[in-house]
Amino acid sequence: MTTYAIDARAPGVNGVVLAIVLTGFVASTYGFGVYLFASLVVDMRRDLGFGYTAVGLITGGAQVGFLSFSVLTSYLGRFFQGWKISLYSTLVTALSLLGLAMSNNIWLSGALLILLGGCSASAYIPLAEIVTKSFSANKRARVMGLISSGTSYGVFINGLLVSSLTLQGGWRNIWLTAGLVSLGLCVLAYFLLRNTPSPAIPSSKESVVEPSDQEWLSGPLYLMWLVAFLNGLTLLPFQTYLAPFMREELGISASTAGLVWSTIGAVGMAAGFLVGWIADRIGARLALILCFTSACVASLCVYHFNSEGYFYVAGFLFALAFYPVFGLVPTYIGQIVGVSRLTQAFGIANVLIGLGGVCGNFLGGVCKDVLGSFAPLYMFISIFLLVQLVVVAMLPNVRQSD
Repeated sequence: MTTYAIDARAPGVNGVVLAIVLTGFVASTYGFGVYLFASLVVDMRRDLGFGYTAVGLITGGAQVGFLSFSVLTSYLGRFFQGWKISLYSTLVTALSLLGLAMSNNIWLSGALLILLGGCSASAYIPLAEIVTKSFSANKRARVMGLISSGTSYGVFINGLLVSSLTLQGGWRNIWLTAGLVSLGLCVLAYFLLRNTPSPAIPSSKESVVEPSDQEWLSGPLYLMWLVAFLNGLTLLPFQTYLAPFMREELGISASTAGLVWSTIGAVGMAAGFLVGWIADRIGARLALILCFTSACVASLCVYHFNSEGYFYVAGFLFALAFYPVFGLVPTYIGQIVGVSRLTQAFGIANVLIGLGGVCGNFLGGVCKDVLGSFAPLYMFISIFLLVQLVVVAMLPNVRQSD
């Protein structure tokens, strides 16, 4: 078996700027895709003349694109450096956004949006590898936490773009601005990432052994894949059905529901970095336990209490868990899998998150139709979150060193 030394920090890279750029990848690929389309769909329907059936096909296609590109990225990660996959995915995102600004056909726009859904996966999955190579072990969790909050930053920027540019050039100007911002991000990222070292560098000094094809698969990795599936099964339907439960079943006003979502977004913008900072001190495993405990209490608040105040508490606790978890999962996987297999391992986890989300959202809808309420859904979510706590407790409390 070949022995290698892994350089965990790319030379000459400004860590703060790199962390911001990688967060920008997520803000661009996640925040400027289907999320921005949802904000612009009314104006685009008026100009392009399409119905909500087309909207459903496009958003469903974007989910298929996400899952397909997750599988593809997991495979390509064996042959290409992660930073190249992530950078080129963000570049395709930028070009697709510019294409949306010029499109006069809904099906061309739909194809570009489906491509954006796929690029959100292929840009995100390799980030764990980039962080592992570019940051010391005691900073990786907070960087991945910041990156995982990128979606909330993207959605926040969406709001600024929509509110300021809708009357100054319309929806095309918004897509154009988002595309140019993403393109500029790609240029900056290229100069930061081009000197990222290869996964393995032969050395006669201190070394670690890279796992073989058989050895990279382990019990803890299988457990983390189970956690990833349960993440999608629990956390994604929690947010999907929160507003319908509040407004349709409980009669809570739209303004209150909006404020609860604003609370989730505001807390999420800081939660990823803060919980990651904690994880760098106590370990990713214990941080995951804290997150799932927070999400479980949030779900119980939604299930048991009907007063508006408790929904703010639930939103706060949910945001403390939701955004950090998607940074902690790749952080822990990076501690049990060699860097050469990290993109592949996290790619599989990402597929399982997506499949869990599809199952969770479907079962949530069935729960409403069969039982007549979303309340039992949140009870089931809390139960599965307890299962996640048990699974995470079974994991070894590993800490990665440089």
